[in-house]
Amino acid sequence: MRTRLSLGFAVLSALSALQLVAAGADFYVAPNGKDTNPGMAAAPFATVVKARDAVRQKIAAGLDHDIVVQIGGGTYPQTETLVFGPEDSGTEKHSITYAAAPGESAVLSGGRAIAGWRKGTGQIWTAELPDVKAGKWYFRQLFVNGRRAVRANTLNGNQWWNIQPQPGNVDANNATLTLGVDHPIQAWNNVADVEVIWTYNNDSTRKRLGAVNASNNTFTLPPPHNWAHGMPGEYNVAFPATATRCYFENAQEFLDQPGEWYLDRATGQLSYYPRPGEDMATAGVVAPVLQDTLLSVQGKAGQRVQNLIFQGITVAHVDRALPAAGQAGMFGCLEYYEEAGGAKKFRWLPAAVSFTNAQGCKFVDGAVEHVGGMGVNLLNGCTKLTIEGNAIRDLGGGGIAAGHIRNRDTHQWADPMGPNDADGLRIANNEISDCGSDYFGGIGVFAALMQNSVIAHNLIHDTAYSGIVLSGNEDPGSHAGNNTVEYNHIYNVMQKVWDGAGIYVSAPQDRSGALIRGNVIHDSGCAGVYFDGVGGKIPCINYHVEDNTAYKCHEAHVLLVFGSKATDSTWSNNRFMDVKDGVPPADVLAAALAKAGIDPAYARAHGGGKNK
Repeated sequence: MRTRLSLGFAVLSALSALQLVAAGADFYVAPNGKDTNPGMAAAPFATVVKARDAVRQKIAAGLDHDIVVQIGGGTYPQTETLVFGPEDSGTEKHSITYAAAPGESAVLSGGRAIAGWRKGTGQIWTAELPDVKAGKWYFRQLFVNGRRAVRANTLNGNQWWNIQPQPGNVDANNATLTLGVDHPIQAWNNVADVEVIWTYNNDSTRKRLGAVNASNNTFTLPPPHNWAHGMPGEYNVAFPATATRCYFENAQEFLDQPGEWYLDRATGQLSYYPRPGEDMATAGVVAPVLQDTLLSVQGKAGQRVQNLIFQGITVAHVDRALPAAGQAGMFGCLEYYEEAGGAKKFRWLPAAVSFTNAQGCKFVDGAVEHVGGMGVNLLNGCTKLTIEGNAIRDLGGGGIAAGHIRNRDTHQWADPMGPNDADGLRIANNEISDCGSDYFGGIGVFAALMQNSVIAHNLIHDTAYSGIVLSGNEDPGSHAGNNTVEYNHIYNVMQKVWDGAGIYVSAPQDRSGALIRGNVIHDSGCAGVYFDGVGGKIPCINYHVEDNTAYKCHEAHVLLVFGSKATDSTWSNNRFMDVKDGVPPADVLAAALAKAGIDPAYARAHGGGKNK
């Protein structure tokens, strides 16, 4: 059995993570504090921003010890992105830690509470929002008693409709498209706010309507668009050239099911159909004000933020506005864009927590929840980062995206890539769930072009697309290698789209390759393990697949496509069972599950059990 790929990592144990806060902090923050206070325990600050600015003064003066900011239990409203740059950095010898007080829950919330609910027509309750009517606020997410409400739509009983492409449509970003649908539609009120969502293969596209012609069941999609026209067909999957399933969202007329809501932009009236047991007189209702990213660690090229730690903190209620061009689905919550010089590139959707040009930083023992885009992004210039022991859940997009994305046909990087980028990342002991509520390319962990990194002991479930995607080298130069994906428990994945798996890999790995070991995968809407040779051009090579268990998957448990061959990798002691074979013997399955999923030391942070 190969163990070498796990060597050389400074594994952060649950015990050490919980002891990051030393006795006595340098500064304190509390909901009842004041930013005019000195920030001591008896007179705390009110905001993390004020504490950050106070820490900056200590950093500027020179650090002679680890700095700790203790954040008391409570909710801290955020209306702007909380940015940490090089001036907030620790040193090689001393760390900067922002930590929740022991045993308390510190929530950085980009949301606003909504009260004043009144009984309306039938089962509907309403609240008046003057800022929406005045054009100062508009949101696409709503949470009732900590649970995501559903934007009113036509999916009643999961009844998808089908788009019927019409002749004469031009694949251009400035063209108006006319599409048909195989179901009676009507000129809904506020039709310009109605969105159509359709799936194709492994992602979804979301666009606003222009007009509806009820007599012939057609509708228009006005420009601008963001089709990847001029790119090979596998990239331009979003353009509606073929029939595909769809649904419509965000009209008052769709509001007919418990848990649904609608916001009228013109009148500022919010309407909600309560679920059984919800009392709108006492319900906690929150909608996000903050867009895209709440917590951002932004270093600079050649000046990384280092040794900055966030412990026990919850980041919540972050929206993602739909761009004017909509969201043209690519793969894994990627979006296509062109730079001024014409370079064709890709990037992930924005994340509630984002790291760029960061080294030795950590986000541990916390949570990221109730957001409209991605959960956590580890982007260009990141090395030796740790994302561990967190609950990352209820996301419009994917859970964690790490590494680099590029265009393999033009070899144009989304960002310049250095030799130490995406190096030594650790993503472990997180529960990642309910990914892809708005964007169906939602993946638990998307790891692209990483090296010397570990994805281990995560519990990943209920995702629109794959559980884990590991992407290797797609050009003559090499970067990806020495990676480990081990002892993850993955289930209820591939719930909205297809052509994916519990663990999906593509392209070669360099050096000692990638070890995929001890993972348990079940209840996948597609494959258990998927080796994609990228259109027959770039096969999966140098993967070592050992002691994995996959069962109750809709398609083949191991899917080798487009030129990838089993002989290009090594395989040993795996238990892959066809659907007709049922489940592994009880003792075999129990032994596999005992090793996979969240380590016991972390399990208490995830409902008391590591496997479900």
